[in-house]
Amino acid sequence: MLHATMPSMVAGILGLVAMLSGYAQESSPLMCRDALRPVLLQANPDPAALIDIQHVCEGQAAAGDPDALYQLSLLHLGLLDWQPDKAIPMLRSAAESGISEAQYWMAWQREAGPLLDNDPERALHWYLLAGKQEHRLALGRLADIYANGELGEMADNKKASQYRAQAARCKN
Repeated sequence: MLHATMPSMVAGILGLVAMLSGYAQESSPLMCRDALRPVLLQANPDPAALIDIQHVCEGQAAAGDPDALYQLSLLHLGLLDWQPDKAIPMLRSAAESGISEAQYWMAWQREAGPLLDNDPERALHWYLLAGKQEHRLALGRLADIYANGELGEMADNKKASQYRAQAARCKN
């Protein structure tokens, strides 16, 4: 089943990555991210460049940089190869270390993605964590969750409005 959905998953992940590439993590050195960002905008990234970026990201991830770990996971979700079994633990670790993009990815997958089991409670947990860091997409999704009463939450227009206002104020 995973191989059958791989082309659409890669397209979806590449689209998500492109949307998220502007989010910055203030606490992490950005060499890995800075190397990967321009490649994300290319229709056909150079495989040799991706391998070079992988080495940069691996070095930073090994040194304990959770943002580099997140960026490295993207390489294993279709940018360089398709190894979700390798990428998901990296994503989980980056999310647990506070990388809002990884938290959003975990929420998205727990809510709707085929790579993780559907778990509305865990999805909400990850959306809330990413929202606390002013992740614009997470805040928008939280607004929708509370506006529509989704993921086991009761509809709450006040919370929905607060999340929409917070998303509108985001710098990223």
